[in-house]
Amino acid sequence: MSKNKFIPALRFKWLTPLYDFLIGATMPEINIKQSLIKFSYLTDGATVLDFGCGTGTLTIMAKETAPGANVTGIDIDVEILNKAIDKAREKEIELLLLNYDGTKLPFQNYSFNRVISCLVFHHLDTDTKQRVLAEIFRVLNKTGQLHIADFGRSNSWIQRTLFNIIRGLDGFKPTDANAKGLLPELISDAGFENVEIKKRFKTMFGEVQIISAEKI
Repeated sequence: MSKNKFIPALRFKWLTPLYDFLIGATMPEINIKQSLIKFSYLTDGATVLDFGCGTGTLTIMAKETAPGANVTGIDIDVEILNKAIDKAREKEIELLLLNYDGTKLPFQNYSFNRVISCLVFHHLDTDTKQRVLAEIFRVLNKTGQLHIADFGRSNSWIQRTLFNIIRGLDGFKPTDANAKGLLPELISDAGFENVEIKKRFKTMFGEVQIISAEKI
């Protein structure tokens, strides 16, 4: 995914300033992110990467949960990343927040023991999902864990129908694997083991699932 082709968090750049408000008003955002952090078992001394950190809400929550952890957020969207930087400064929270080009993650092998990500992967087409997962596998150390919250295929036809709202907004190609429930399989294909859907949230835009996996 080249940098000049990325999909902004709310599809249109002019909506970026409203991101936190709109997500908070339309999704159980805090509950999802609290659960994601809970399943991540963050502790002081952990090295944590928030992939696609957006405005930094999850990144900040991770640092607040484990103040002694080294927490890094990375995003391809400079404008939304600047919002994260401003939020961290306001809260006087020390984070490393980085912009990157959407290709190779700018970290050495085995740099992290946790990678977390919330509502990012449905923006990526299947090929890009595969490349990103391979990169995440590379930067995780042995026994490291990946925890993703994103849309998945629901057993409820209502939730599957509601997800079409997001598909229309973000495009049917990038959301195809999510709609088919293929994200756990893609995670396994990247080399992860013990891939499991830990929790499901019904939302007005479809089912959000928390998926956890290990690098063994």
